[in-house]
Amino acid sequence: MPRVGIITSDFKFYHDVINELKSWKIPFVSLDLKDGIPDDVVVILSSIRDDIDLPGQVKAQDGIDGIRRAIPRLLNKTMFKDLIIGIDPGPKPGIAVFGDDVLLEAFECPTVFSVRNFVDSISMSYSYENIMIKIGNGDKPNREIIMSRLSDVDIAIEIVNEKNTSTPHKIHDNALSAARIAQINGFYPTKKIPIKFSRKNVYEKEFTTLRNVIENKNMLDRHENSNTQT
Repeated sequence: MPRVGIITSDFKFYHDVINELKSWKIPFVSLDLKDGIPDDVVVILSSIRDDIDLPGQVKAQDGIDGIRRAIPRLLNKTMFKDLIIGIDPGPKPGIAVFGDDVLLEAFECPTVFSVRNFVDSISMSYSYENIMIKIGNGDKPNREIIMSRLSDVDIAIEIVNEKNTSTPHKIHDNALSAARIAQINGFYPTKKIPIKFSRKNVYEKEFTTLRNVIENKNMLDRHENSNTQT
């Protein structure tokens, strides 16, 4: 199973990145240079304030920046071909990020005015060839605020029909709608929405998520190790 290695003398960065890795449920290991690098460590995270330079190393400003820079390596890529940011407009807009059709993150912004900061952070941290923003066509007042705040970003923006992205209403959240908006080509197909699911597992049931990919890789590795031992 691919893991993230951490080598840093930056105490604040160390604790920040560990907390983020735990939150994202990404496998990791703290490393000491004198002990060598395990074979399953595919990327090493360090702070931009660290003086050391290592093969396969990513230097980052903070934990979230480091994770976003490391994710392609966990998926056996150097960068994504296509990064899509979906935005569900509203007082607390939803934002979701897909890299090559894998849902990497989805969350709710505290205010409509914070969208620009999140978009800037996402676009600067991930590695990709192409990037696009898709914004739902609902909530015109807040959508126009978002469009105004993003007016000078160097990213293609598409307004999409967000019909079917808020069902079922009993578990609806803005981050989920944003994930659906990011996947829209025309209308979001209702057949993609699972019949039985809960707020806890809706993302895993409806999308290929980063967690799905990591867990599937873990299961495959265990299966291969079991076959080798027998």
